[in-house]
Amino acid sequence: MRTGWMLTFFVLLFFSSKGDGRTLDSLKEFGLGFHWLNGQKKVEIPFELHANLIVIPLKINDSDTLRFLVDTGLGTTLLTDSTVFKKMGLKATRKIELKGLGEGEAIQAMVVIGVKLQVDRAIAMNQNLIYVSSDQLNLSDFVGTQIQGVLGYELFSNLVVTLDYARQKMILIQNQDYRLRKRNGKQFSLEVTDNKPYIHAAKILSKKGEQTNRLLLDSGAGHVLFLEGAGVDSSLFSFSNQEVYLGKGLNGAIMGNMGRISQLSLGPWSWSNVPTAFPLTKLLKDTSRIQGSLGGEFLRRYVVTFNYLQQYVLFKPIGRLWRRPFEMGLSGLNLRATGGRFRDYVVESVQANSPADEAGVLPGDAIWLINGVRSTQYSLGEVYRILKKKAGKQVELFIRRGNTYHLISFKLRPLF
Repeated sequence: MRTGWMLTFFVLLFFSSKGDGRTLDSLKEFGLGFHWLNGQKKVEIPFELHANLIVIPLKINDSDTLRFLVDTGLGTTLLTDSTVFKKMGLKATRKIELKGLGEGEAIQAMVVIGVKLQVDRAIAMNQNLIYVSSDQLNLSDFVGTQIQGVLGYELFSNLVVTLDYARQKMILIQNQDYRLRKRNGKQFSLEVTDNKPYIHAAKILSKKGEQTNRLLLDSGAGHVLFLEGAGVDSSLFSFSNQEVYLGKGLNGAIMGNMGRISQLSLGPWSWSNVPTAFPLTKLLKDTSRIQGSLGGEFLRRYVVTFNYLQQYVLFKPIGRLWRRPFEMGLSGLNLRATGGRFRDYVVESVQANSPADEAGVLPGDAIWLINGVRSTQYSLGEVYRILKKKAGKQVELFIRRGNTYHLISFKLRPLF
């Protein structure tokens, strides 16, 4: 897949290579997918969690260790670091255009074939990837840490992959070695289409009752719930009429509306007044069928196990974490991290009529101090936690605007 206050930094939903329904035997026959030496039952990989997004170490063709996002909403591997592309001497076979969410034009990309991908001891040979230059898609600034690419379907195609958000570990088990047990979580059917995992079991309550739906499980987006198309129909859902910045998409800023759905449920778990983003997309002809995605703010409450070949997903709640309210920003600020350590923060956008807007914060302002503490002491995720800590909390920012400096304060409050 895909705003700061929504923790949806980018969405990479709408480009992929077509899925072809391969079996485990055919994957082995053609040498596709990740494998490792016989006798090793599983591979455990620690990961970093940045604003609900998973970052793992990865190598391409025996390169130095790179930092890649794990994105179930992406149908192919994406390299976004121009320095790495040039240093490794990768050769592109053809040029393509990529068009996804965002208000900008399609971006130019190149296809590279026959590369080796390595994640810890797991290796995939003869893989293809798409290269997009850093100046076209700079993910690092919006995640707040160095990101050099995104790994999607190839990781999940022939393995059982567990994303343990509690221990911050990704566990890879070869399909034939995996034993399905009740203690591993509650099982739901999975539909893998265009190399992406969809679930039909999540129930959404609208003004007209329960709606059928098809939701993408998108680990590469930080939001709770995105509803496409049907979200512009006010007869189904309540949302703000104000157009706001929802996040960073493949083709630039994603604009839309924010609202809440009265109830979201998955099996035995349910939530009320769930914050939901409605991007400005074309209205679906069939409003009885909702499409959209569940992102990292939802997934991180569980240990989630994907089995693409057997077409199921397991959800195991992490203690009582699933009960916690979904986190939302209270300031109206969306930031971009810059500098060598991604600890210098610039205001990307300010929501109209928000506390930050009313206090006079402007896009392009550089934040130097937050509540008297140098902003470089915080990661981007920590800054956002301060900006959504508690309604009524006073926040004081010392900012630089051109050659002038300003001390600005405001009280946090719900934005919708």
